[in-house]
Amino acid sequence: MTQTVVVGADVGGTNVKYTLLDPAGRVLAQGDIPTDPEDPAGTVARLAEATRSHTGEGDLVGVGLACAGIVTADSGLLGRAPNLPGWEDSDLAGAVRAAYGPVAVAVANDVNAALYGESRYGAGRSCRHLVMIAMGTGVGGGVMVDGDLVTGFADGAGEIGHMTLHLDGPVCPCGNRGCLEAFCGSVGMVRRARELAALSEASEAWRAMAADHGDSLTTRHCFELAAAGDATAMRFFAEVGRRLGQATASLVNILAPERVIIGGGVAQAGDLVLQPCRDMVAHHVLSAEGRSTPVVPAELGPHAASMGAAGLALAVGEAR
Repeated sequence: MTQTVVVGADVGGTNVKYTLLDPAGRVLAQGDIPTDPEDPAGTVARLAEATRSHTGEGDLVGVGLACAGIVTADSGLLGRAPNLPGWEDSDLAGAVRAAYGPVAVAVANDVNAALYGESRYGAGRSCRHLVMIAMGTGVGGGVMVDGDLVTGFADGAGEIGHMTLHLDGPVCPCGNRGCLEAFCGSVGMVRRARELAALSEASEAWRAMAADHGDSLTTRHCFELAAAGDATAMRFFAEVGRRLGQATASLVNILAPERVIIGGGVAQAGDLVLQPCRDMVAHHVLSAEGRSTPVVPAELGPHAASMGAAGLALAVGEAR
């Protein structure tokens, strides 16, 4: 008897992470292949080669593909994709069908896929109203209302990272000022870390960290100092958490989710960031119920989007 399998893949600028699931959501295999930044069809073809080694004849029933950028789920097209300009305006669904044949196909923005994965298999299980904020190099977002992903007009919804928090704030990579991403994405955080190092009240350890690492400074170096109890590092992460909380409180006021899920590499700082965020929600949300909205870490780690893409493909197949 054959085993039904669905593939999910998350296309990043360097690698494509993939997950194979059975219909019950059990992980059968995971891995990754290099991304060709100029050849989406060729990359998907190599993905098919890699995943076929884990499936038998007739086992594969669906393939889901997640990608950073503006993804139109109905047409399967990728529009603007700042991290993968060579993939812009490509037919993702067509590439999947060419590589895999007649299977159920789903395509999605990467954070929407991650949110779907967390809702089905992770921190959002049993919830139908969710918000996810993914804090990495940039800041992505996803919204689920009554069990459905909200993509909005022209599939532009969910850009939580570009919520303006301060009109005269730091310049964001998108070109605007004061976006959440400018405060809570790792690029903006490293900029702020260097600013703090120039202040006379910064700790000696913080100034030494910035000087020693120079252009190679990362948020991981900042976290290591915070874990050791450095006062400047604790202040740094509290600032990030309050900015995250400012955005989260606004989202709770607007959407009233059952839970807010925080994912991405920066979120690995844990309560250093999450507790100040929760405190802001408790003080700045209008309704009594909303002030106690759980703000929780994601559970699925770096494979959240690939698992969510697999789940979306499974849902497409179930709807046939």
